[in-house]
Amino acid sequence: MELVRTSSFWRDLKETLDYFDDVGAEGAALRFLDALDATIDIIEKDPDLGSPWESSRPRHSGLRYRLVKGFENHVVLYRRSGVHVDVLRVVHASQDIEGLLG
Repeated sequence: MELVRTSSFWRDLKETLDYFDDVGAEGAALRFLDALDATIDIIEKDPDLGSPWESSRPRHSGLRYRLVKGFENHVVLYRRSGVHVDVLRVVHASQDIEGLLG
């Protein structure tokens, strides 16, 4: 199954890594990248394992999420779309995720 990382995903990732850099946690940033890669590998192999994102907004139907192992306050949001999976966001759970999704 083809996996596509959106521009929003890359922007989110940059913001997360910038945060780790700002607080002097370069080691945590590297661990986060490894954990995120492992999470995305799981999504790519079996996207149906993620939990459905519950929302009252119809345009969010079909969204799923997985927590980043070892960084369970970070959420990867994605949608299976035919033969590919769109990885939409990687955000901290304390954020207004519904607002970020638009």
